[in-house]
Amino acid sequence: MKIICTTPKLKESVTFTERIITRHLTLPILNNIHLKTEKNGLKINSTNLEIGISSWFPCKVEDNGEITVPAKIFSSIILGLAADKVCLELKKNNILEISAENYKAELKGENAKDFPIIPILNKNLVIKIKAIDFCKSLSQVIGFVSNSETRPEITGVFITKDKDDNFIKIVGTDSFRLGENKIKIGEEFKDVSFSVIVPSKTVTEVIRIFSNFNDVLNIVIEKNQIYFESNKTEIVSRLIEGTYPDYKKLIPVDFNTKIIISREEFIKLIKLVSVFSGRLSDILLSFNKTKTPQVKVFATDADLGENSSEMAMDMSGADLEIKFNWKYFLDGLTVISSDKICLNFIDNTKPCLIKSDQDKNFVYLVMPIRS
Repeated sequence: MKIICTTPKLKESVTFTERIITRHLTLPILNNIHLKTEKNGLKINSTNLEIGISSWFPCKVEDNGEITVPAKIFSSIILGLAADKVCLELKKNNILEISAENYKAELKGENAKDFPIIPILNKNLVIKIKAIDFCKSLSQVIGFVSNSETRPEITGVFITKDKDDNFIKIVGTDSFRLGENKIKIGEEFKDVSFSVIVPSKTVTEVIRIFSNFNDVLNIVIEKNQIYFESNKTEIVSRLIEGTYPDYKKLIPVDFNTKIIISREEFIKLIKLVSVFSGRLSDILLSFNKTKTPQVKVFATDADLGENSSEMAMDMSGADLEIKFNWKYFLDGLTVISSDKICLNFIDNTKPCLIKSDQDKNFVYLVMPIRS
């Protein structure tokens, strides 16, 4: 194998693939990345047996071949190069020579035949969606996913689509809070239906790699695996088995108290008052419909003291006092980008539904702390 390629392209592909590799004692080959010439280019593969990532880019191929090399060392070398071009040449005894202007290294590799095969899915049905829009939707819910293995079905992001619906729903929950995002897809997929739970680590990689892609993201779902591809970069991942909670019945429709309030000012106020929150990170929100409706935010700590602050708002419905974990409450406010937000309440024992006053596709549900 001998190739000559542009350093920026090689750096990009290495960055895409190297991240998922962690130290593996029982199967050392997984500490490596796989380099293989393919169709007048270089394909770089990595896997941890749960996720596989591949990235291809064109380059000058003088000799075909393949090799696996230690991922962390190879990545450190390539990312540290300042030259515009780099040459990779496979020598005897699985030695990979890396050469660039004012630089040369010989890196010991291993035979590529021992590298695990990354699954290839049948692409009978490919769902197409804008990469930027899909990643934005994922990023708004990934922070709400549970990290407790006692309920593995909520440790991933739920992606679902009903037949005769033009929206994919993307959901994350840890049972204390829940975020749902809807993203519109083409009419050609109207009759398609599916429901899958994608591991949070996979979702994190999809966001990291594809967020800045202006291209279409291709998605394929097959049995217990899911495939994402855009611009010759691919992710294949196992899915989480199990049944996702019937979250739809948890989202209320009718409310007794509705608030419209400045998002940024409300965030600042909550952060200020939360300094005095107790061990439960609790704050008390008091909504009063006076001549000038105001919300009062109060927090107290037996050892520190107490504080409160108020701000104006628009309000309809009944007065209300309700406690929240301020960190969970802010999680919903910070992923919304609009100037104003809508807070919707039934009473002080039911969850609060938070949404933008403009974007109706994202909703956030957070449980109160019961006194």
